[in-house]
Amino acid sequence: MKIFARAPVRIDFGGGTTDIFPVSKKIGGAVLNAAINHYVDGSLIKLPNKTKLEYHSNLPTSSGLGTSGAMNVVWLALTTRFIDKRDLAEWSYKIENATMVVGGKQDQYAAVLGGINFLKFDNHNSVKIEKIKLTDSFLKKFEDRLFLDYIGPRFSSDINSVIVNNFTKGKKKTVEAFKEIKSNTKKMRDALVKKDLDHFACLLNKEWELRKSLHSKVTTKEVDARIKFAMDNGAIGAKVCGAGGGGSILFYAENKKEIMKKFKNKLIPFKFDNEGLKVWKR
Repeated sequence: MKIFARAPVRIDFGGGTTDIFPVSKKIGGAVLNAAINHYVDGSLIKLPNKTKLEYHSNLPTSSGLGTSGAMNVVWLALTTRFIDKRDLAEWSYKIENATMVVGGKQDQYAAVLGGINFLKFDNHNSVKIEKIKLTDSFLKKFEDRLFLDYIGPRFSSDINSVIVNNFTKGKKKTVEAFKEIKSNTKKMRDALVKKDLDHFACLLNKEWELRKSLHSKVTTKEVDARIKFAMDNGAIGAKVCGAGGGGSILFYAENKKEIMKKFKNKLIPFKFDNEGLKVWKR
């Protein structure tokens, strides 16, 4: 018997790191993200004397798109009998957390749910899910203005560790930045629901400015140069996905195709995924 599983990775628009428990425990967390059509694919093949488990992704190393969270989701989906997607997301988070990786829950929830989600985290580490429902025509318009530029490997757990440690110590600059990031993410959610993409792009930029204030290594000279290049050529919004320091830059631009032609870097084309985790037998 063969069992197959597929889970999407995600882009995060705002609120990343507020889903990490020391932060959400104190001030609550809010994340706005979207699953995209790049996947972790896995298979489990039961043979007479052994079981063969495989999974892989077509994304480059450390893309900042939540691949490790999606991998844990696929692994659990193949090897357990979880039916409820929330339970699957929670256990996938617990497995990653047990390996001493400093991270939150947004990647796992994006992988199981699909679509665009506004996730709220309370001081008990529980998650409230709000599916952002938009018309097909608006989704396509939104999708057609977004693109990803892959920068190169980054080590988000290292950056997150320092940032969370500063927050736990009560460093005023870090605490206030997280409060603003949370507030800004709620505004992003509102702008998207109201279909105000110009305002959404401005809030995307604000998210990036706030995130850079958390740690000097969130950005690099190369990241700054690529964002400036895109902005000079017509982009109006940009932020690095994940914790920063590398990975992928998410751009918002009305003239997306023209800008993409000028990039000589490794771009990652994508569309939104609305299905989330899929498991089937053959």
